[in-house]
Order: sequence, then C-alpha cells, then structure tokens
Amino acid sequence: MRIAIASDWFYPKIGGIESHMDELARHLLNAGHEPHIITHDYRYLAPYNDGFPYPVHRFRGLIYLKEYHVSLSPGQLQKINKLYKTMDFDLTHVHSIYSPFSIAVANLSRGIRNVPVVATNHSFFGEPKMGDIIKPLLRYYLRRMDAFIAVSTPVAEDTKELLGESLGDRAVEIIPNGIDVSYWRPADDEERENARNKLGIRDNEIVLLYVGRMTERKQAHRLPFVISSALKMSDMEKYRVRVIMIGNGPMRDKLEENLRITNIIDRTILMDFIPRKSLREIYWAADVVLMPGMLEAFPIVGLEASATGKLIVGRNESGLSDLIIDGQTGFLSYSEKELSEKLSIVLSHTELIPKMGKEARKRAEKEFAWDVILKRLLSVYKSAINRAEGFNNRYLVYKAFRRVANDDNTEF
Repeated sequence: MRIAIASDWFYPKIGGIESHMDELARHLLNAGHEPHIITHDYRYLAPYNDGFPYPVHRFRGLIYLKEYHVSLSPGQLQKINKLYKTMDFDLTHVHSIYSPFSIAVANLSRGIRNVPVVATNHSFFGEPKMGDIIKPLLRYYLRRMDAFIAVSTPVAEDTKELLGESLGDRAVEIIPNGIDVSYWRPADDEERENARNKLGIRDNEIVLLYVGRMTERKQAHRLPFVISSALKMSDMEKYRVRVIMIGNGPMRDKLEENLRITNIIDRTILMDFIPRKSLREIYWAADVVLMPGMLEAFPIVGLEASATGKLIVGRNESGLSDLIIDGQTGFLSYSEKELSEKLSIVLSHTELIPKMGKEARKRAEKEFAWDVILKRLLSVYKSAINRAEGFNNRYLVYKAFRRVANDDNTEF
C-alpha cells in the first residue's frame, strides 16, 4: 500500500508522536509498503537533515504558531492536494485528533480525494480553554474519519466521550505504541557494568530513574518526597540508593529545590534531555523506573523501560495501566502516598527487581513488539478501506491487494 502519514508533529521536534510516526514508517517500509510522511516545514527548527529511508513532504503554512509547532493555510492544503493527485495514496493515517494539520489533511483526503482515513488519538482532551467551543468543532471535523485508534484504554474512553453520538458505528480500536525489542533489550553483565561505571555507580547501589518532561502533569518535582518517604518506610537510608533524573521543563527549578529540602540532592544525578538512542545505556544502569505522572496516554518511557527489563513504579490514572500488570511487571498506585509505599516494598525486597523486570520484558515482547503492533494496524487499515463506499472502495482494495500479491510474507 501507499500510505500517507500526517501530523503537525514530526522531527526535528522530539516527542512520543514523532518517534512513533518514524518507527511506524520504517516498519511499514520493511514490510513492503510505501509510507510517506506529510507535515509542515518547522522553519524555526531549521536547518535539519531529513535523511530518512522514506519520503518526507514538508509544506510551509502561512500561519505558524511557534509555541505549539502548529502550521496551516489554504495555500499549504492546495499543495498537499497536488501531492495526493500525484501519489494516488491508498490510505491516510493521521496522528493526533487535536492536530489542526492532521484534521485538515484528513478532510482533504476523505472529502476531496476519497482516500480512506485512519486517525490515532495519542492524548487526552483534558480541559482546554474554550473547550465547550472546541468539542463540537472536533466532532464536526472528525466526522469523515473511517476508523479511530486510541493508544490506551483510558484514551479510548476519553475519545468516545469526546465524540459522543457523532462516533456512530465507528469503533475505537485500542492499539498501543510499538517498541523495537531488538534495540531496547536488557543488558548483559558487561554492558550493565560499563553503563554504571560511566555514571560512577557502584555494584551494590540501587538506582532509581526518571526520564521525561518536568511539568506539573508529569509530577517529577514530587519525586524527592516520594523517594524520601520510601527510604524511611523501607529503612533503606543506611544503604546507597542513587537517583538519576533526565529531562527539563517549567518544574525543573522546583524539582531541584525539593531535592535540597529532602536531602536527596546528594544522591541524585541530574541531566538534561539526551538523544533517545543514548537512553538505552541509562536504562541498563538503572534498577527501577519511576513514573509519577498522571493522565499519561501511553508513555514511550514505560515501553522502553519494560523492553529493557526494568521494574516500573508509577501511577494508575493513565495508559500505564495498559502496560503494567500490578504486582507482576511493576507496581501501580492511586496516590503519591501509595506510590511511596509501593516503592518501599521494592526497596525492602530487592529480589523483586530482576524477577519483575524479566516479566516486564516478556510482556513487551509478546504485546508491544513492532511486528505485533504492525499486524494490528494493518488490520485496521483494511477495515478502513472496506468501509469506504462505492466504486472507489472496490478500486482501492484492488490496488492494495495487487501491490502485495507478489509478496506472500506481507500481512494485509
């Protein structure tokens, strides 16, 4: 199939949607399909190098909201329409139903070019300004989507509530983000030792890791209190417990203040954002990954941690509940107090760390590996094409099967 993958958000901006789109395109390409990324020009982040193994089409929009990395204009859509005429896409897959660019391309695809559309929702609607106005607009402009995907159960419920009766007979399929389990893997003994040596961590130290943005919602700034309380409850203060915190954001200063207040600062290695590929060694050096954030749609950090065989201690009010089996591959909590209690259990029973880490890795391989996720996505693609009406639907299905007919190993 020739597939358009569209969103406001793609590299050089860094984030979960961006990495998901890149990995999706690479795996579609490896499976014999022809993915095309469609996004805007990111003029404020130029120059950048698009050395991707698949085509990336960037369209400059007259309107560019730098703070949100959103860009749109009629002239931009005219150029995208010309691309659709030229490429004859079989399907459009847009990412984020809150991306103006995604919504515009979806309506162009289905309304003008009659190309079926699949939309993946990666986040919660929340409580935006003018939400009472935005909600009916979203319902109206999302009416042309042929299929919806949500990255977790909580996001699926939120999507259904948002769309209400306008959803009609369309299902919201739950398909999480995928992870490359060949790269994100547990370390062998030598790799772990080298990773810890680089950070100055001793063999007998237990390392707690946080990776992510430091915002109010992520709750990283509350971790010093969580850790301090857990140390007291587990009587682990006499032992060497180390903390690594990677990221930045508006709550970074508050985090550092709280580290000093709780006397955790001397135990802590603070780092800014680092390239994603470089995170693997950090996971190898760590023992427990802390995820205190609420309303996480489906955290990439959780996938990376599980795939590298790490026990996660996090909050249950998020998509993390789809990733972690409480008491088997990690621990989930409903409050900051419970988060401390669960962490204290881990610190008091350190034999759980490798045991639950192995179970987390098994689950990542079985449920979240890209070959598993891609088969599920292709099934939704087929359903979306079948849902398209009339002659164009039959022609699209014919084209898709014709393109894969010579490859018996390609799933469709």
